[in-house]
Amino acid sequence: MKILLSFDYELYFGESTGSQHKCMIRPTDELIKIAERHGIRLSVFADCGYLVQLEKFKHLDRNLEDDYKTVTAQLKYLAVKGHDVQLHIHPHWEDSFYDGKKWVMNTGRYRLHQFNEAEVADIFTRYSKALVGITGQQLHTFRAGGWCLQPFEKIKEALKSAGIKADSSVYRGGYVRSEHYYYDFRNCPQEDFWKFGEDPVVEDLNGRFIEYPISSMKVSPLFYWQLYLLGRINPLRHKPIGDGKPMMAKGYRKRILSRYTWQPVSADGYNARLLEAQAEEGSAKNSRLMVVIGHPKALSLYSIEMLDKFVSNNKGKHSFVTYSDLLREDAG
Repeated sequence: MKILLSFDYELYFGESTGSQHKCMIRPTDELIKIAERHGIRLSVFADCGYLVQLEKFKHLDRNLEDDYKTVTAQLKYLAVKGHDVQLHIHPHWEDSFYDGKKWVMNTGRYRLHQFNEAEVADIFTRYSKALVGITGQQLHTFRAGGWCLQPFEKIKEALKSAGIKADSSVYRGGYVRSEHYYYDFRNCPQEDFWKFGEDPVVEDLNGRFIEYPISSMKVSPLFYWQLYLLGRINPLRHKPIGDGKPMMAKGYRKRILSRYTWQPVSADGYNARLLEAQAEEGSAKNSRLMVVIGHPKALSLYSIEMLDKFVSNNKGKHSFVTYSDLLREDAG
């Protein structure tokens, strides 16, 4: 089985965005150490709206200019070392700004679908250009901010123009409809990956795009109660390294604490405890691919330790790959 470790490289989007150092640089350095220790490569989805706005406002604050130099240096390092650095878009950055002291987030337009088609095309063009200018890497894979990929026809042409060949936003069983979020992946194909053309959850053998879905699992509310208690008992070990606050979908916390829910397989926080079991289950089912999602900002000391153990235990049994590897194999 092939295992792909993917990470959304970004700040928080609530009132407290957190610092770049704690949300992005420091935890990503820990991921780089794991990768170099075990000789594997990562796939990183860089939040390009942040990069664009950081460059735009860096003249206002010397600390912001330092942030720009630091984040671009880390992304360049990742690219030089052979890690994938691919396209991630949170379009609310278009309406957000730096007021001289902090980032002011306006999430009124959190989904690409809240922009018209000309605006969507412009966002893809500018964001893609910014990321390629930093890394020098070819862009080929996309992940929608907040998993908000649908309705796909609104962004399809922009993806084509950006040279995108694959997506990795879908996770089986996923469904959210709230003020900021909307996606419905409940009826996606029961396959490790598939081609699609007009709808990412409908297989089309002649489709232009490939969906590499994030692996998913059905999680008991007991799991989240355990996480809640551990966070109170040992906060230093289980608290996220990122120092901001997440923007929660309305009713999300109540839902996960009261019923079984489908969740993406994740390296974040206490979720990392489940990675080994998911690999064993995938291997038993003869799955060809396991895609793990993570967010540097949401990693904890515990999850970094568990991820390190997971890679160590599995690098001899499975192969760790990137999206570039998968697309090369598909082309071959």
